[in-house]
Amino acid sequence: MLGSKGKTRTIYLRFARDFLDFADGNLDRETVLRYVNHLSKKKRSDGTINFAFRVIMTLFNRNGLDWPFTRGDAPQIREDRINAPALDPDLIIEMIEAVKGNGEADERAFLAISTIYFTRRVEMIELRQSDVNVQDRTIHIATAKHGRERTHVIPEEIVPYLSDYNFDTGISEFGLLALWYRLEHKIGLEHIDQVGFHSIRRTGNTLLLDLLPESVVMGFLRWKQRTSTHMPFRYSAQRFVGREGVATKVVGEARDVDSKVFGIDPITGNEIHPFLRFWR
Repeated sequence: MLGSKGKTRTIYLRFARDFLDFADGNLDRETVLRYVNHLSKKKRSDGTINFAFRVIMTLFNRNGLDWPFTRGDAPQIREDRINAPALDPDLIIEMIEAVKGNGEADERAFLAISTIYFTRRVEMIELRQSDVNVQDRTIHIATAKHGRERTHVIPEEIVPYLSDYNFDTGISEFGLLALWYRLEHKIGLEHIDQVGFHSIRRTGNTLLLDLLPESVVMGFLRWKQRTSTHMPFRYSAQRFVGREGVATKVVGEARDVDSKVFGIDPITGNEIHPFLRFWR
């Protein structure tokens, strides 16, 4: 059974029942994929499809069923819609200032991650405490087949905000949406359709492209850059195993990309990243 209450429970149960009716007793990977395709053909939004997929995952887990997908193995659900609006940088700065002074631990942590790494919603939902290694100053962001997972450097500016939150608490698609509404409320922003964390990602992409080569921006935002024929790129290590287990070192291309994004513009002398300084 699903453990949520009130309106949240009603929404979850609606999707769960719809899936069970569609599945007709066939609770396997192929049925889940067919259901996702079914929702897509019905012109459901990307967010709705992603939400439904996570409801099904919860349904499996709460009832002791083997979930037929591994982490990062979810079907590709496009979240970076071409026509989705970007958020005014001044409003993003207002949000940062608001949560720094009067925000909950989850608001500070997820807004910091969103405004520094310009994450997709699914990337934030998938984060676990083992991915956020404050001691090593690294964060590993796993993504679905729409992009490439990678390890980033954690700048000192956001270390306090990531340290105060336990990512093993977990957050659902619905919970992340509720968190966004709380952020809007903090700055007195009336909600606008299609505006959310993906709008911050779009803003970051736009601003970084003004100062950095496209290849650097694509690498930093974890866009898929090469086809499957580029095996050396696909085969390059993201994490290393040593005597102490898995070490999240930022190496090679990833370190070079982060150093550029978190660096200084040699022409203007200003910081390249548009929001990092506001977390100080």
